[in-house]
Amino acid sequence: MSLITPLQFSTVQPNLYRGAYPRELNCSFLRSLRLKYILSLTPDPLTDDPEMSQFCKENAIEMVHILCQDEKKKKDKSVPKVKRKKKAVPIEYSVVEQCVRFLIDKRHYPCYMHCTNGELVISLVVACLRKLSYWSTVSILNEFLAYNSSINIHERNFIENFNLEIEIDNIDLDNKVSWMTVQYLKPKSVKKEHTENETTEDKIKDSMPKIPKLTFHAI
Repeated sequence: MSLITPLQFSTVQPNLYRGAYPRELNCSFLRSLRLKYILSLTPDPLTDDPEMSQFCKENAIEMVHILCQDEKKKKDKSVPKVKRKKKAVPIEYSVVEQCVRFLIDKRHYPCYMHCTNGELVISLVVACLRKLSYWSTVSILNEFLAYNSSINIHERNFIENFNLEIEIDNIDLDNKVSWMTVQYLKPKSVKKEHTENETTEDKIKDSMPKIPKLTFHAI
């Protein structure tokens, strides 16, 4: 039996894969990956697809869904038109944060994550994840363009301005994937306090461009 990959399939990190919505003809290939999870960044969960849902059940694959609206979804002409400001990018940072919280746990691997067509949504998420591995902006954008014909100013700003401090609870460091860099550790009771005696070095650090941080709390 031939092995057919999903469209836009690629490896992000060892045992972490990306691509488009999986179809029945991709099942043999996905089975060869020995997946534990499929992470769907789509309008509808994979459980709504009878064929893929049955495939996951037969192969003990957990399905995880993070809601992402389809910007190209056909409009219902029966619904009255309401003027709304169009989103500059199809996802919010909350989507990236949910992905980080799930993907940081190596017990969730091997994992295949996908959006509808394997292009914009998944590329934005992966670009933000690369910042947690200290990829350069040039490298991140080059990878983005490998899956998209172009990048506009809104998409670039979304990537470059991703600087959230994401707090991770209830995970042992032994279960953390190695490619997400730990910025620092702190117990829950400790909070950073600003004093009047800040050093020049502290002020310089505060003025530098921010990068996303992962804050671990002891369990």
